[in-house]
Amino acid sequence: MNELRATVAKHKATVQGFGSGITPRLTTAKGEVEALVQGVVEQVAALRPTVDGTLGKLLTQVNAVNVTVADPSSRFQALAAEVQGHQQALTAASTKARTSAESLGKEATAKSQGLEAQAKASAESSQGQLTAIQQQVAQRCDADKQSFDAKLAQRKGSKADTDARRAQGYALIDQTRSGLTEDLQGVGTTIAAALSAVLVRLAAARDSATARSTQLSSALDGVVNDPVRALTALHEEIVKAGKTTKDAHQQQQAALETQRKTLASQVKAAAVAAAGIVDPLDTQVSPSLTAGKTQAAGTLDALGKTVGGQVTSVTAQLTAVEQLIEQVQKNIEGAITQVSTTLDGLVQGALTAVESVKAPLKQTLEAAFATLDTLVASISALKQQVMALFELLPQKLEQLQTLFQQLVGSLEALLERAMGLLEAIPAADLPKPLVNPAVQGISQVVGQITTQLGTLSSQVGTQLQTVQKTIVSQVETVQTQAQTQIDTATEQVVSQMGTLTQSILQGIEQASAQVGRILAAAVTQIDTVKTQGVQQIQAMKQQVAARVTPLDTQVPQRLQALEAQVGSGIDAAVQAMQTTRDTAEGQVTSAKGQLDAHLNSTNTSTTAALKSLETARASAETSLMSQVDKALAALKQRAEGLKTGAQAQVDAVTTNATTSKPQLLSPLDAIGAQLQAGAFAKPVGAANGRVTSALQALGPRLDALAT
Repeated sequence: MNELRATVAKHKATVQGFGSGITPRLTTAKGEVEALVQGVVEQVAALRPTVDGTLGKLLTQVNAVNVTVADPSSRFQALAAEVQGHQQALTAASTKARTSAESLGKEATAKSQGLEAQAKASAESSQGQLTAIQQQVAQRCDADKQSFDAKLAQRKGSKADTDARRAQGYALIDQTRSGLTEDLQGVGTTIAAALSAVLVRLAAARDSATARSTQLSSALDGVVNDPVRALTALHEEIVKAGKTTKDAHQQQQAALETQRKTLASQVKAAAVAAAGIVDPLDTQVSPSLTAGKTQAAGTLDALGKTVGGQVTSVTAQLTAVEQLIEQVQKNIEGAITQVSTTLDGLVQGALTAVESVKAPLKQTLEAAFATLDTLVASISALKQQVMALFELLPQKLEQLQTLFQQLVGSLEALLERAMGLLEAIPAADLPKPLVNPAVQGISQVVGQITTQLGTLSSQVGTQLQTVQKTIVSQVETVQTQAQTQIDTATEQVVSQMGTLTQSILQGIEQASAQVGRILAAAVTQIDTVKTQGVQQIQAMKQQVAARVTPLDTQVPQRLQALEAQVGSGIDAAVQAMQTTRDTAEGQVTSAKGQLDAHLNSTNTSTTAALKSLETARASAETSLMSQVDKALAALKQRAEGLKTGAQAQVDAVTTNATTSKPQLLSPLDAIGAQLQAGAFAKPVGAANGRVTSALQALGPRLDALAT
């Protein structure tokens, strides 16, 4: 039945596979129709991106074209800043020169004021010294008078002579005082005159430096003011020129931007014209393609339904055969179940008969095992009885060994004590007559103990051998008794087991014969029931095979006819769509030709216009830059000329101030050197020397008058 079921399933799978393959084939055919439509649709759709791409690119180029003319007005701003830099540099230079010129007068004034103060201080100091010297002269003269009077008082002589001498001495003192006072006053007058002369010289030097400083500052104003005003005017002129240039640049930039916008408008107009070529295709081509696609899809759908119905019919026939097979399979399974039930009954009866034979055999085996258990118990009791005889032997031997060890230990202890006494005698320190008898006595005792110990050991050994022989004899006796008992018990057990084995084997042989007869009868009955069941099942299988065998021819023929029907229907639908596509493709090709010509023309004209626009931009930029270069060159030359000329004159003023400074300040330096050398202190020193000499010369003369 499995082979028949497999055959029907194979045919059914083939039919279902054919049926399931129809839909993909129809779908594929629809895909071909869609591809035919889509090909034209894509061509139409590709026209608009072509228009957008070409004109969009041109429009991008137009929008991106460089119409920017470089603005040179910033160069005028840079030059204006440069002119301002010239102004600032010239102003800074004039400020530096003015500082240098003014510093000449300021330094001369400060220096003359310092020297004037120094001269006045020095003169005042000298005048003070003269006053102090004059006071010293007066004090010295007064002191000389007192000293002279004292000396006269001590002189022996007439009063008239003394008075004459006193009058002569006083006259000499007054004459010296008067002469020195006049000399000191003359020096004071000289210092005052010298101070006046110094002050006059300081004022003259200061006025000369101040006048030169004022002259240089006035000259600097004449040098700087005109160039600065000229640079200011030039700066304004440059700023105006920059504004004019910026206006011209903006006009040119606006003109170029207008041209670019005009060109962009032309490209946009070309895009509108191109759309007028492409847009009609949507109303001409798309409806015809849609109608062709709808018709082809309807044809394929109808074909699918027709072939699908026929496939369903064949499938239904195969399903009916499968149902028949399933019904017969159920009948066969029922027959198999009935035969199995009968066979189970026969097997169960045979097993019951075998169990009835096994019961007596089981009783015999149980009795034999009970007897074996009794024998095993007897052998175990005998083992315990024999082993009890040997349990006392280790205990006796252990007691004997302990006694021997105690005896030997006592003798060895006695011998060790005697040897200790012998070693305790201080033989090296005592006289030999005292030691030798003791050593000999102890040695004899030790010898006796050693002899007795040997004799005792020999006696103990003999006794132990006797005891050993006694124990061994007892063990051998026990061994012989145990062996006899074990041999007797073993013979009894073997004899009984042989009897049991013979009875068990006889019971098993009888039971085996009975079981063989029971099983032979059961096998015969089972074979009969099995043969009947197989014959019934074969009859049912032949019934089904008569329905299945013709399908091997019928199913392929039906599928072949359906295949031809499907192929022709699909070819017809696709061919109709191909015709519609060719017509639409011709319309698209014509429109594409017009569009290409239009785009090429637009591209050519736009490219030429872009080049022209770029040329105009470059020309305008070059012209404007040329004009600016000329104007800037002239303005820069004027600025450089003004700066250079004025800077040279300012530098001349600075140089003049620098070179004039040593000449103008040298008189002050000379006066300072004189003051530093002590111009007012020298007359005072000379006067002080004269005063000292005069006063020193007065003393001896007074002494001569007083003696």
